[in-house]
Amino acid sequence: MASFQYSLGLPEVSTLELDTGVTEDNQLVVIHDRTVNGSHCVDTAPVTPGDAEFPYVGKQIRQLTLAQVKTIDCGTKTLPEFPKQVAAPGQRIPTLAEVFDLVKRSGRADIRFNIETKISPTANDTAPYQQFTVQLVAAIEQAGMARRTTIQSFDWRTIRLSRAIDPRIETVALIWQYGPDECKTVADECSLMAAYGDPSVKSPWTGGLDWWKYRDLGQLVRAAGASTVSANWQVHDPKQTKVLSDDWYLRTDPKYYFGPDAPELERKYDLKVVPYTVNDEATIQRVIDLGVTGIISDDPDVLIAVARRNGLR
Repeated sequence: MASFQYSLGLPEVSTLELDTGVTEDNQLVVIHDRTVNGSHCVDTAPVTPGDAEFPYVGKQIRQLTLAQVKTIDCGTKTLPEFPKQVAAPGQRIPTLAEVFDLVKRSGRADIRFNIETKISPTANDTAPYQQFTVQLVAAIEQAGMARRTTIQSFDWRTIRLSRAIDPRIETVALIWQYGPDECKTVADECSLMAAYGDPSVKSPWTGGLDWWKYRDLGQLVRAAGASTVSANWQVHDPKQTKVLSDDWYLRTDPKYYFGPDAPELERKYDLKVVPYTVNDEATIQRVIDLGVTGIISDDPDVLIAVARRNGLR
């Protein structure tokens, strides 16, 4: 919650991006991973003495009740790859309702929400996608946020279902796609070409739609009913050359590009193009130059500074 509170204090921030999971007792919580990540969180104490499920860190959110989840401290640890990160000891995993309430209390009626369903079509470690989607849509409607929220997912089953339930809620087609070295089998979880270059392998991520039928990112995303496409930024760069890097967001290769480019996606298909997760100044500038609609970043201060230099804020 501390990070959301900080972002709400930045007038240039327009949207809160967050991930959701469903607990064992069917409560929607805001957490990035399907399991409680020990790199981010630490156990404090069992919710009841002698709880056989303690410790909770490392367990799936779906295996824990909300009361158990609420004992976990996810504010004390910081990550070395984010040297500017500030610890907020004692911070607990919030419910989605608590995040909605925080924004309402802030008075920021301009703030939008971009909410991801953290779910995989290849694993049975979350609530079923139908239940997950129905619960999320209901929570958004109950909070009165249907027109201020987009639902996003790498598992397009959820975005297709949410559009059927409440067409007021716009959807975002998330994409993770690289080249032949990174996308060899379905296990690599690549969205479009599940096995790069092999049309016989159908992607489980695109909600029953097949890249090989469309071979056009705009047509595919529109067929899913989404109004926004959000991919690793390299998907949108037609002029990239091959650069090796251990960082997924710094490596480049012409084979990572899946067209058409951002301006054509916006003009021809009326899509918003909002790539993720861009954190360093040079790459932010590069992505702005691609003509995208927006950018998802872990570092709003850097993003705002570069946007200002480009006259975008």
